[in-house]
Amino acid sequence: MTGQQPQPEDTQLHRLCVFDLSLDCGHIATVAIDGWYPVSVACCERLGGTIQGGVYVPYASHVEYVNLLSENYEHRPAGTPRDATRLLGRRDRTDAPRQPAYGWDKGTAGRFPARVGATWSIDGSIAQVVPD
Repeated sequence: MTGQQPQPEDTQLHRLCVFDLSLDCGHIATVAIDGWYPVSVACCERLGGTIQGGVYVPYASHVEYVNLLSENYEHRPAGTPRDATRLLGRRDRTDAPRQPAYGWDKGTAGRFPARVGATWSIDGSIAQVVPD
């Protein structure tokens, strides 16, 4: 059957997507989102960040390119809150700096990130170190 299915009563439609987001910090973040893709994402420490109450929060990286990997629509009971955005993975973009692996291979100096930053403590606290 083709076409749009009728929406059952007392439900709302949720758009469940998985995106590859190319960020200006130099990473590609794979995220699962309930809704549309974000304009910026707090990704890493490359652009700097802030510390308040001993908690480090990285500055947001802007989304430069979006690749939709999967998209599903699901009817849920009315009033159901949106799912939180989940980070599924993070990897360097293909133009990250690297040495040539072979004699015929060309290395690259990379171009990301376009800007770098420092960490600022709002209240003078120091970020807590979390062991891996």
